[in-house]
Amino acid sequence: MVRHYIFIFSLFFLNTFSLEAQQTGFSLFGQVQDEDGSGLMATISIHELGKGTLADLDGNFTFKNLRPGSYHLHITHVGYKSENKNIFIQEGDSEVKITLKESAIQLESLTIEANPFKNGPLEQSQTILVLDRDYLERNNGGTFANALEKLPGISTINTGVGIAKPVIRGMSFNRIMINDRGIKQEGQQWGADHGLEIDPFDVDRVEVVKGPSSLLYGSDGMAGVINISPPAFKQNDEIEASFTSMYRSNNDMFSNSIAIEGNEGDIIFGGRFTMQDFADYRVPANQFNYAGFILPINNNRLKNTAGRERHFSTMAGVKKDWGYSTLTVSKFDQEAGIFAGAVGVPNSYNLRHDGDFRNIDIPKQSNQHLKVLWNNSILINGNWVELDFGYQKNERREFSRPHTQEVGPDNPFGNLALALTLDVFTANARINKTHGQKGQSIIGFNSQFSSNEQSGFEFLLPNFQSFQGGLFYFREYKFSPNLILNGGLRLDGAYHDIQEHLQPIFERLRPTGETDQRNPDIQKEFFNGSASTGLSWVFSDNFNLKFNLGSAYRIPTPIELSSNGVHHGNFRHEVGNANLERERSYQSDINLAYSSKRFLISLSPFFGYYDGYIYLSPAARFSPLPGSSIIWEYRQNNAIFTGGELMSTFSPFKGFSINFGAEYVYNKNLDTGLPLPLTPPFSALTGIEYKLPEVARLLDNLYFFAEVRHAEDQNRVDRNERSTPGYTLLEAGLGGDIKIAKQEVKFQLSGQNLTNEVYFNHLSRYRLLNLPEQGRNISFSLKVPIAVRNKN
Repeated sequence: MVRHYIFIFSLFFLNTFSLEAQQTGFSLFGQVQDEDGSGLMATISIHELGKGTLADLDGNFTFKNLRPGSYHLHITHVGYKSENKNIFIQEGDSEVKITLKESAIQLESLTIEANPFKNGPLEQSQTILVLDRDYLERNNGGTFANALEKLPGISTINTGVGIAKPVIRGMSFNRIMINDRGIKQEGQQWGADHGLEIDPFDVDRVEVVKGPSSLLYGSDGMAGVINISPPAFKQNDEIEASFTSMYRSNNDMFSNSIAIEGNEGDIIFGGRFTMQDFADYRVPANQFNYAGFILPINNNRLKNTAGRERHFSTMAGVKKDWGYSTLTVSKFDQEAGIFAGAVGVPNSYNLRHDGDFRNIDIPKQSNQHLKVLWNNSILINGNWVELDFGYQKNERREFSRPHTQEVGPDNPFGNLALALTLDVFTANARINKTHGQKGQSIIGFNSQFSSNEQSGFEFLLPNFQSFQGGLFYFREYKFSPNLILNGGLRLDGAYHDIQEHLQPIFERLRPTGETDQRNPDIQKEFFNGSASTGLSWVFSDNFNLKFNLGSAYRIPTPIELSSNGVHHGNFRHEVGNANLERERSYQSDINLAYSSKRFLISLSPFFGYYDGYIYLSPAARFSPLPGSSIIWEYRQNNAIFTGGELMSTFSPFKGFSINFGAEYVYNKNLDTGLPLPLTPPFSALTGIEYKLPEVARLLDNLYFFAEVRHAEDQNRVDRNERSTPGYTLLEAGLGGDIKIAKQEVKFQLSGQNLTNEVYFNHLSRYRLLNLPEQGRNISFSLKVPIAVRNKN
């Protein structure tokens, strides 16, 4: 089926070139000015074509050889609010005039990739946060997910310091979709100990969509979408390289990444290679309490939490006046130890120091993720067509001693406890049509085929094949430039074919020749619909009100339908439920924002009712499997989620800003009356930053910052879930640019948990072992940008 998709669209793609090549190009003339009418030397780019230019002293600019169609201009200038503008090229040249408003606060009015219309955040009815490369580099915590957790409404589920996954408004796993260059990331994301297989250095820009997004992306977008965008194309004859190095003291992490990107005669290319090596991480404690036993933490380090990572990516393509086509190949490779007390019952013997803090011993996990992505954006008869194809191969292997599961050493898998190999084929298409000045519409489909194979002496998830597909229509209507409404419908279908699994039975470490049926053959079909509507209203010039109302649904995953084994990442025996039905949600959220020259504040309350919410809950019986205790079963109950986020920025004078963010999530199982597990506590982040003007010829763009994170006690917990005390953490740092001869070097020195606070993260899987989080950490990073060739 996927081969047919590729063949059909390849013919379509080639035919497009021959038809479009006959059209004549036109010019766009424009001027950028301030509110007094003076010209600004702003940067202007056309999003769809990846073209950019710099206005002259009078603010004038020109783009030539544009084909008839709709385009999105993005205009930026330091000290002014960024602007987005839609333009329409018809049979002739066009002119445009843009006025920028002065602002001491950096507001991101960028083109939103997560939105199919590719316009700015003011046009969106959902709450969308945009993070650029500077933000991601300043907050690089060693994983991609950790770079996001300073945003209100975003938390992370951690496994030590090398594995983390995001949580949006209290929901994670298969309720959050990660889109990398238009393709949904698939990598056994159902596991708390399964991080995102994404190179944290290979992310240029991130858009976080909070709230229901199933309409555009499918059932896994119920809680939100994290959209990862590639860097903007370099202009013709530009080639740029960079080298980034980082050190983190807590686990002696050394990170190095080298990249190159360029444009040679409209041939665009790029590549990156990253290495990360880290040792056992430190905690401000020398013992911990588990199941009534006091166990040691030698040298304040958690044994066997070291790891290593090797990642690469490469991209090549063409950029023309009809659009672009790129092919990206990447591979994520990680080997990480698992804390010695995480498999089986921890004891003093297996927690003894082995003499090497960088040694990766058993138990451990090895993860590889290969991605091949083909992205196309083509202008056809004035409308933009986007075609995205992807292949992913995710290989996850977990190693442990067979005897801990009462399996003999002569088993055919050796120390390979669990291996999961997932192959995923994806094909997406969208057609964007412009309806003059009154808005846009889009029709599209998403399709995905997945095949999973398992092996190892343990069992958790069986072999399965799954197909999902959906068709959607979305319409944006502009009543006025300040009032925009949208709405859409989606139909989805899915089919799961899950194979029976018979697990060999061992007795006294020897096979008996008998088997235990862990799950039967399961075939499930699903068909359902989604809908949403919303508005964005700008009033009194400084206020923006957003409202979004949607109904989404989620398809039960194979792990929820058929799992039956010990999941060491969660320290429990998990059992699926083949009778699970679809999960339906009814969600609404509001965002009210006020912005002026020196002040910005936004409030985002939300509410969701979930019919048939799927979750894991402890059963009233013990597991018969070794290395486990109570059985946890997948169940369905009705539930509610509500809460909100607050963000504000105040800049009393140039270069100085005060930032504040707060978040709260409240949920409730309507059948039991109890909270749902893994609910993040109320937390607030307060920070200050001061950017200095040029202080010396060798030092530029110097800045200082300090932040305080406070989390309240989390006493609203599910049955058999630990409550977690609150904590307060301090972070501070400085950074800037050093000029050595003609070479610029960016640096940052920062410290996290500067008071070496002993605290617990309610969402950490190590919370189950009563283990504290990492102690004081000092980070130092350098980035050296190298202009190999400048634009002529």
